[in-house]
Amino acid sequence: MDITTPTITKEMEPHIKQKYHFAASSFARMYGPDKVTSEMLSFCSEWSLTEEKAPLDCLNNVDRYFRELWNHKC
Repeated sequence: MDITTPTITKEMEPHIKQKYHFAASSFARMYGPDKVTSEMLSFCSEWSLTEEKAPLDCLNNVDRYFRELWNHKC
C-alpha cells in the first residue's frame, strides 16, 4: 500500500497533509511500508486534524508516541 494515499492527501490543507505524512512515516518505520493498513492511515488522517503535537526530539520518541496512541486506540 502506498502511504501517500492520494485520495486522502489531495483534499488536505498543506499543514494537515504534512502532519498526516509525518504520522504515516512513523507507522511505516515501525511496521514496514507494506504492513501499513488503511486503518492505520485513517488513524493518521484523524490525528492530523487534531491540535496534538508529536515529540520532535528524536524518531524513537516519535515512534513511541504513535505506538502508544495506536495501542490505546485498539
